[in-house]
Amino acid sequence: MSAEPTDAFPKIISTAVREATSQFFKSSCNLNFVDKPAAPDHLVTSGIMSNISFLGNPSWAFALVVPNAFAVTIAKAFAGYDIPFDSADMGDVFGEVVNVIAGDISARLDRKGMKAQMSLPTVIRGDHIDLHVPAEVSTSLLSFSGPAGSCTIKLIEVRGNMVIGRRPGA
Repeated sequence: MSAEPTDAFPKIISTAVREATSQFFKSSCNLNFVDKPAAPDHLVTSGIMSNISFLGNPSWAFALVVPNAFAVTIAKAFAGYDIPFDSADMGDVFGEVVNVIAGDISARLDRKGMKAQMSLPTVIRGDHIDLHVPAEVSTSLLSFSGPAGSCTIKLIEVRGNMVIGRRPGA
């Protein structure tokens, strides 16, 4: 069972994630931010999840969870051509999507004096995907929706030696 979302995630980070992701989705997919967290049972879906970690003070990660049909829509909007969901290119596209969003997040945080080193993205595709974290770890959910579909971002606090996805440089 995954941890319940909390509001304990640092606001400076959640704001940077919300702004960077909103800008990316609005410009590439005509998708708008919905200021209401998705219910935890809506996070488990068949689709694709891409996550990236940030090591700094604090260390944290985010995971973008996108249902199958909407993943195809985002991939076409981002790449400019149709990409079948089951193709190897779909994983590459979503790795690059979170990489672009993470780069914008890093720039926004850097302007606020918060340094963090980002990892390479990890992409998972399958049925009933979710990112499980220990119950004591702070999480926050952001939901995005528009005419073409919806998706969720899960922010995860990284504590101690806990690793979410890859370490920076790995």
